[in-house]
Amino acid sequence: MNELKSNIRWLAVSMSATLLLMFPLRSGAQSKSASEEIKVALPAFRTNASKPAHNSGTQAGTQTKTIRIWDACDPVTFDAKVGPGTCIAGHHGQTIFDDFFAEVQQDRVAGGWRFNPLLNTTDGIFKLVRLELAPGDRISLENVGGETHTFTKVEEFGGGFFAPLNPLTGNPEPAPECARVLADGSLAPQPESDTNQFVEAGETEFGPIAGTRALPLGVTHWQCCIHPWMRTNVAVRDRDQDHEHEHQN
Repeated sequence: MNELKSNIRWLAVSMSATLLLMFPLRSGAQSKSASEEIKVALPAFRTNASKPAHNSGTQAGTQTKTIRIWDACDPVTFDAKVGPGTCIAGHHGQTIFDDFFAEVQQDRVAGGWRFNPLLNTTDGIFKLVRLELAPGDRISLENVGGETHTFTKVEEFGGGFFAPLNPLTGNPEPAPECARVLADGSLAPQPESDTNQFVEAGETEFGPIAGTRALPLGVTHWQCCIHPWMRTNVAVRDRDQDHEHEHQN
């Protein structure tokens, strides 16, 4: 497991360096400095916080609702451009690396990279799904894609910690919950926590429990800090309020 985490950290560094070369934000000397800073900062993202606890039990009457994390990376071209192991083989998709970036440049999103459930079409119209939970319910995060993704709570949606993707997706400012701004202006990821989970390709892990500090009553916003267009809203409503509303009706 430690070897796997080390490989993921190395791949994140490699991807950041590749993106900085493809979409330079500063002069050559400054980009090199920023890349070196990222190489220092990225290895800490899994070492500064312990893995969120996986509680096996839930209260009676509660539910576990799954958010599936999708991408469509092509292992051959992503690994060739970024580094071995960037995209694991599977049935998630065959979008080549150059097509991925062309789509992001044109549409500000890559449609195969998303959280599901995403859209509700039962009423004959397309609308974004808001995940509805009651206190005690918990989220399960299932990464069915080939890349690592984050599930991160943010006050407001924004950019992630891979700076080159931010302007391409219309998110010039990184969400502070996703990224730390270093002295030279480059970005480093925030450490992992119960509100900033790194979900590795092919893995399923428990997310936050509704009604806790991580997922309180009300509506909270969640996004991937690597691919910042991957977003969802989660609403936690008290069960007693639901019963009162049903009784009044």
